Amino acid sequence: MMKSLAIIFLILSLSTAAIAQRKTYDYNNLSSDQIEEIKNQLLELRRYESARKEVGIKRFLLNQATKMNANQANFDVNYYGVHVNIAFPTQSIIASIDYQITSQIPALNSVDLDLIDQLIVDSVKVNSQNAVFSHFSGILNITLPSAIPNGQSFLMNVYYHGQPYSGLGYTDGGMGFQNNNGNLVCWTATEPFGSRNWWPCKDTPEDKADSVKLWIECPSNMTAVTNGVLQSNTLLSGSRRLFYWKHNYPITTYLVAISVATFDMVQKTWNYDGHSMPVYSYTFPNAFVYKQVFDTLTIPMLNIYSDAFGIYPFVGEKLANVNCGIYGTMEHQTCSFHDPFSSYDPVYLLIHENAHQWWGDMITCKTFHHIWLNEGFGTYSESIFYEGAYGTSQAYFNHMQALKYLGGGTIYVEDPATQTIFDGSLSYNKGAWVVHMLRGALGDSTFFRVIKDWTSSSFRYGSATTQDLASFVSDRVGSNMNWFFNQWIYGDGHPDYEYSWQCRRDTIDGGFKLELAIEQIQESGVLFTMPVRTRLITTGGNRDTTFFNNAWSQFYSVSLPDSVTNLQFDPQEWILRTASRVPFSMHVATTACVDGALGEEYYQKFEAVGGDEPYYWTFNGGDLPFGLNFVGGTAGEITGVPSYEATFFFTLKVQDSSIPPQERLYSYSITIGPSSDICGDADGSSAVTVSDVVFLINYIFGGGPAPAGSSGDPDCSGSVTVSDAVHLINFIFSGGPVPCSACN
Repeated sequence: MMKSLAIIFLILSLSTAAIAQRKTYDYNNLSSDQIEEIKNQLLELRRYESARKEVGIKRFLLNQATKMNANQANFDVNYYGVHVNIAFPTQSIIASIDYQITSQIPALNSVDLDLIDQLIVDSVKVNSQNAVFSHFSGILNITLPSAIPNGQSFLMNVYYHGQPYSGLGYTDGGMGFQNNNGNLVCWTATEPFGSRNWWPCKDTPEDKADSVKLWIECPSNMTAVTNGVLQSNTLLSGSRRLFYWKHNYPITTYLVAISVATFDMVQKTWNYDGHSMPVYSYTFPNAFVYKQVFDTLTIPMLNIYSDAFGIYPFVGEKLANVNCGIYGTMEHQTCSFHDPFSSYDPVYLLIHENAHQWWGDMITCKTFHHIWLNEGFGTYSESIFYEGAYGTSQAYFNHMQALKYLGGGTIYVEDPATQTIFDGSLSYNKGAWVVHMLRGALGDSTFFRVIKDWTSSSFRYGSATTQDLASFVSDRVGSNMNWFFNQWIYGDGHPDYEYSWQCRRDTIDGGFKLELAIEQIQESGVLFTMPVRTRLITTGGNRDTTFFNNAWSQFYSVSLPDSVTNLQFDPQEWILRTASRVPFSMHVATTACVDGALGEEYYQKFEAVGGDEPYYWTFNGGDLPFGLNFVGGTAGEITGVPSYEATFFFTLKVQDSSIPPQERLYSYSITIGPSSDICGDADGSSAVTVSDVVFLINYIFGGGPAPAGSSGDPDCSGSVTVSDAVHLINFIFSGGPVPCSACN
């Protein structure tokens, strides 16, 4: 299957290049120059896409005060019925919208819908009664005839007409009309807030209608394509035709779209896991390249994505790839639109836009602060496609290199009014790398299990935030993953690693000892926590090992049966990072201190490796636990008996004997906890018995071993004497005071 698909892909690439004269690439064998070319092409496309959307976003945000004063949080739209009669000569529409709405407050008195002022509202009905309305500043306010209680649903109809907002570029979305060499086309493109430019709705991604129906009237020689399944195609008088489509999945308003034109239509059948679904291509008569791409790659793409993410989410209806007017490429639900006039690779546009059927359509970012959940996952899916199409991981990693971004900025869009939402480098490319790194951190089996769980979870056909995903992943893997999402989504930058290593014979235990030092040297001040995959090339073969790195400077020691001749640091680049090897120098081998217990002997020895021995240790600041002493010089140790419970922090400095000496500073902490001794348990048997009396007498009068800690001082006198033995005898045989009861 994969081999034949790779051949199909190659043939398609050659024919695409011949017809469209676009440069094509073999993703299995990309040079560094080709990777850079692809990266620049994708960034150019995303800059172009971003520029036309950002104007609309900023324009919407200027009206945010009006939006916030609206009552749209007070009701839920369950259903839209869109009736639109398209007049090409005047580029206008006569339309009506049906609504089923549910109140979410105790007494809903009005409904606010988004609709541009240039569309004229003729009338409004609520439960078949005429309703009072006002329409200005982009808000259609409808006064309900009577208050609707919480949880109760009602029907509403809005009748309107006029010229929808349009114009080349669709800077904030709308309905466009175009003459393509005599082939007329009318289409909509409305992400993120442009649905209001052609129909009244609750124009926000948070609220998804449970279903939508669309009745589209147009000239009889045209076809109207939209979401869902075609229910009827009726020839009307006056050379008109009515298309009725029904979509029975939850959908957000910006994914409702139509494209009306004269199409060449091809229907195929996709069979997968017991399901059978129609797959359509609707192309303009002169769009040969798109027709070839749609007809050849759509079904293989569906197989690849369904294998990776779970079955195509709208398998009960269809997938259509549809030509539209200029600037219209978009992932509308069940019918992705493609601008045939685009100079960009149609294969890329196919696999990216249709990945959004999972990422953006089925699970939609709750707000555009979290747009990476749409675009990052959609972009990452491109690499999944190439991995599946070529049947090799090399194609996957090559495409990930084309998405690599090492610049600044946060993926989370803190302020949409000032930041670019559809940022090609951040929302798309770095967002894709976050998904890639999550796969690397979890491993393939866990990653794809979690992804399939996510697409079949309660978020399916709903909306989500970054924290929703982080909490979900944490729950599924049984470990808190907030550290991962916090640093990569809300944080800035990436780690810059320096690493060094040596392998030496283990003269104590035999075999060999690999010593690896990893340091993070980024100037951002942000410390990254990541599992670092390494490949050890040994005299006995290759060995893959993962080191968990969560400190600015970290040392690892691994015992091995064979000598290491080379170490490859993150060889497949599962981390968005820079990395450079430096000579192995002196490093602190003791990276943490053991904790202690109150009143118990404590000992900690500090070790260093590399450089020239001997090593000289000095105390460089901080506090040692009370009762402990640091022994410097070549000893490098802490000894004593702690006398106070707390956590103490301090720093040591070590120098080697080279000229000039190498030196390192390392910070430590020691926590002193309560004594583990049982008061009166002088012999350490974990119980207070007559044997403890014998133990104390032997210590006091016979020079026997000393009891540990406070275990031999049950009368709390501060010293071990014969009165402690008497105290125990009284406790054991006469019901006297509990040992150490007088200490509190």
